[in-house]
Amino acid sequence: MPDPKPSPSPRGGLRRALPLIALAGATDALVFQHSKQLLAVYMTGNTTRVGEFALQGRWQSTAPLLAVLGVFLLATTGAAWLGQRVGDWRATLVMTLSAVLMACAAPLAALQPESFSLATVALIAAAIGCLNQALAGEPGVSFITGVLVKTGRALAAARWAEAAGDLLRWLALLLGAVAGCVLTSIFGTATLLVIASLIIVNALCAWPQQVAVVV
Repeated sequence: MPDPKPSPSPRGGLRRALPLIALAGATDALVFQHSKQLLAVYMTGNTTRVGEFALQGRWQSTAPLLAVLGVFLLATTGAAWLGQRVGDWRATLVMTLSAVLMACAAPLAALQPESFSLATVALIAAAIGCLNQALAGEPGVSFITGVLVKTGRALAAARWAEAAGDLLRWLALLLGAVAGCVLTSIFGTATLLVIASLIIVNALCAWPQQVAVVV
């Protein structure tokens, strides 16, 4: 079954994407402070470390990284599968699933706040994998390197509006990361519950539009 058609308004799609990008940035900032070896948001770093450890013959160190990569892929695939089958309810249901996974990671994070366990990072990775599939018209909310590449192409072609939109995506990530650091300094690992709550808010904000379409 094909994906439901994306939002007809690019600006509307951008408005819906920016909060999710900021939440991805906040999550990354939180995880980075509590897990130096395993990343939950950006799989590029995990993939690079797999190559590094494999070259060094550190197979025991590659296993957790491969596990996080596998969980992220499984979660994002499952969320895409769900999204393709629920039509206009995609954003609400996929974001709700992401929020539940993020909330489930919070008690595990509290058990090992100094260094997140593999289970904690895997749950957060699953939540972010789902979040990337919330908006059918977006390639994802955690691909900022690709966004900067697109910005460069848009600037080179003098497509100023497109470049501005992509720069807003980068800025949302930056502001989200700053907010994540501030929240972590105040709430510690309970910041995961704050992020989960904000994802739910975004899910509920998507609900009225979808109900109107159904009616």
